[in-house]
Amino acid sequence: MEEARFDLTYRGEVLPEADPLAVRARLAAAFKLDPAGIERLFDGHPVVVKRDVDASTRARYQELFHRAGARLIVTARPAAPLQPRPNAAHADRQPVASDRPTTLALADSDDFLEAPRTVNIDLFDTSELSLVEGQNWTLADCEPPPTPIPIPDLTHLTLAEMEPVGKRGRPDD
Repeated sequence: MEEARFDLTYRGEVLPEADPLAVRARLAAAFKLDPAGIERLFDGHPVVVKRDVDASTRARYQELFHRAGARLIVTARPAAPLQPRPNAAHADRQPVASDRPTTLALADSDDFLEAPRTVNIDLFDTSELSLVEGQNWTLADCEPPPTPIPIPDLTHLTLAEMEPVGKRGRPDD
């Protein structure tokens, strides 16, 4: 028989006898949350604290939230029936939507998700690369020189003589 599993969710609910500011401080300390993280807990939207936990983990989290003055929502997960792996004959079927949330599992740290690739280093031309000499260099030394700004050709332009200005500020007054 399979052990019961649970999802733990928090919606920002505070127990009636608890001080809301103290609850925020206790949960922030328990989960090491920054101000933005604690605001996300109390914005009224459900936040999944843990998925697919056993009964002992559920009890620990319920106790932690109760001591903090908060109400944790525990939802029992339905027992997952064993399903056969799909084969090529059923590959053309559309996937069926399920009420169960999708969970992902991480690979073990010793496993590789894909085979390592071999790279042929001889294909890369590095002839134009060189090292900066000495020890007193910075990353600015590695920057390409700035592109010079082209100076426009002004040889075709000439200056015209100005007309004399009269007493009233108009020409020939």
